[in-house]
Amino acid sequence: MMTGIKTEFTQMMGVDYPIIGAPMFLISYEELVTAVATAGGLGALPLPNFRTAEDLKKTLQNIRMKTDKPIGVNIHVSGKFQWKEQLALCLDFGVKFFITSLGDPRLILNDVHANGGKVFADVVSLEQGLKARERGVDGLIAVAAGAGGHAGRSSTMVLVPYLKSKVGLPVIAAGGISTGAQMAAAMALGACAVVVGTRLVATDESRAIPPYKKAIVAAGPDDIVCTDRITGNPANWLSKSIKDFKKMPELGSKKWKELWSAGQSVAQAEDIRPAGQVIAEMVEEYLNTCRKLGQSVTGL
Repeated sequence: MMTGIKTEFTQMMGVDYPIIGAPMFLISYEELVTAVATAGGLGALPLPNFRTAEDLKKTLQNIRMKTDKPIGVNIHVSGKFQWKEQLALCLDFGVKFFITSLGDPRLILNDVHANGGKVFADVVSLEQGLKARERGVDGLIAVAAGAGGHAGRSSTMVLVPYLKSKVGLPVIAAGGISTGAQMAAAMALGACAVVVGTRLVATDESRAIPPYKKAIVAAGPDDIVCTDRITGNPANWLSKSIKDFKKMPELGSKKWKELWSAGQSVAQAEDIRPAGQVIAEMVEEYLNTCRKLGQSVTGL
């Protein structure tokens, strides 16, 4: 396997491959982040996983005991979380990649930039992309219709080149990407990296409960339902996990574990395997796809 894939993102972040392990709520912890980082991608933590700064500190310490490779976080700069304490800890432990999805990214930009980091904003529309650019972010994550969790209405095929041409910032593709061929397609559209979420739920290092992992493997794209009745915003879920949602009492962390977020790329999740193997196979298929496309063009 080659030593790396050169893109704007890999050069920016110092990683081998332009693959980000999605920061998934109650799924992505130190095991998955470390596995993705060790495999050459960029593993990411969702900071809402941690109710106290001490819990986050312990996790960051454990990650740094296992790897010194770049990692990222999804930070919610809102009143619901101790984001200032979380930010300080992340900077202390050398986190260089920050994803914002709730709140104003300007609250963290100066501190992150002063420490050599980058801030990308999750967006689902051109309006959001232009607003994020005005606020000074370094790039965008195009969260398309096929993504697990909160997602937009436009497909990856449309949203990535649309944002790239209209906003002009680096764009990372998210939604319906779990194979090397899909990654190659996203790069052809202008993406500098891809986010992989649903496929990594069904891995050994994911903290998803076993029935959730098995459901990802068993599901097809038609088993994904987009609804706003759970969080108030459109999001994608495995249909079998939300059919009794109205009967559930107040949602606590235990109940959240019974609501299974997933995207349309369940279509390509065939089994449960180590995350590092998923990344390695994506890279190999990406390279093979690029070679085949090159041969096709030459054959013309």
